[in-house]
Amino acid sequence: MYHYAYILVGRFHLMPPKQRGEELKKIVKSVRDGTFEYDSKEPVKTDWAQYDQAQIYEMINYLNNIRDLVNLADKRIKERTPPKKRGPGRPPTDPADITKTLLLQTYLESSNRLAEGFLLLFQEKLGISSSFSYKTIERGYDRDRVNEILDEIVVITNESVEGKEETFSFDGTGFSSSNKENYADKRQKQNSKKRNKKAKSASSVEKEPADDSFPKSNSTGTKKGFSYAVMGVGVRHKLISGISISPNHSVGETTLFPEAFDQTLNCHPNIDSVLGDGIYGCRWITNLVSENNATPYFLPRSNVTFKSKGALGWYDMLYSLWEAPQEWLENYHMRSISETVNSMVKCRFGAPLRKRLESRKETETRLKLVGHNIRRVGYLEIMGDVVPQWRRCT
Repeated sequence: MYHYAYILVGRFHLMPPKQRGEELKKIVKSVRDGTFEYDSKEPVKTDWAQYDQAQIYEMINYLNNIRDLVNLADKRIKERTPPKKRGPGRPPTDPADITKTLLLQTYLESSNRLAEGFLLLFQEKLGISSSFSYKTIERGYDRDRVNEILDEIVVITNESVEGKEETFSFDGTGFSSSNKENYADKRQKQNSKKRNKKAKSASSVEKEPADDSFPKSNSTGTKKGFSYAVMGVGVRHKLISGISISPNHSVGETTLFPEAFDQTLNCHPNIDSVLGDGIYGCRWITNLVSENNATPYFLPRSNVTFKSKGALGWYDMLYSLWEAPQEWLENYHMRSISETVNSMVKCRFGAPLRKRLESRKETETRLKLVGHNIRRVGYLEIMGDVVPQWRRCT
């Protein structure tokens, strides 16, 4: 944590507050307009022979990890959940079996009917006790226990890097229900519209809009549209550590941030640094991160001031940026890792959302993000970065 608010010495102590503020604004402006001069960094080396091996065994490892991770997640949930008395009628299909099938369906990007066929093909491999119809698969998107198992898998996969991952980047994204709409394109147009609006207003030369809403879909009325998510990502291993999902574009990234941050804290209590783009550069989020003994790195707006308004984490973060911008920005720009993970998810699980009901859209979105973790740990194991902590079935 920073302690600069309490050690006012040297140049900062002697400089008038107005001049300090102007220097800070110049730094932020140069970063935003791309004129800040960065020191070059050493490129990261990759063992491409190991990476090729990971690609060859990707599907084998994915199927094995589905089986083992779901079994362990289901076991943990049962151990901490009081048993319920079963009512009359046929017993429900095992939610663990449904979760395995949905994760397989997500990987193969298939319809429910094709998923039933893949279930018959991979039933023994996945350790599924009995087959079931495509209608059961469809209803699986409404099962609370399925989502609970998926959340537990996020926890288990992050246990493999416990103590090795200290810096986390947060970012928002959207998953479309139509091939005609692209989230990145929508976001780019939204930001361009904001910049044009700013340029037309002479009174807002130094101001930037505080709107953090997600870009709106043109297909909202047809029950297509986007499913929006904010996720936390470990910058070293690229595993998702926290997920918050909403089908409502007006909720905004900052509203979804606390849930994803809390999940990340649950997985990594000793988190050191939290990164995010300018949307998260507000006092209450900065203070939330600081109060949990983590260092925030959020690029503030161009009209930033040192006034903390009761948020000490805000003052400390800005002082660090003002005092050592090169070092601060070196940490801050690791936030691009979350954008990399967004691309990884959409490249491998990029099929449009098939579901129309909002609750099912949320489950389908969560399946894509959890599927990324399951696939990623297979790569990390072969490349020597992760030793799985879960029991392997033979």
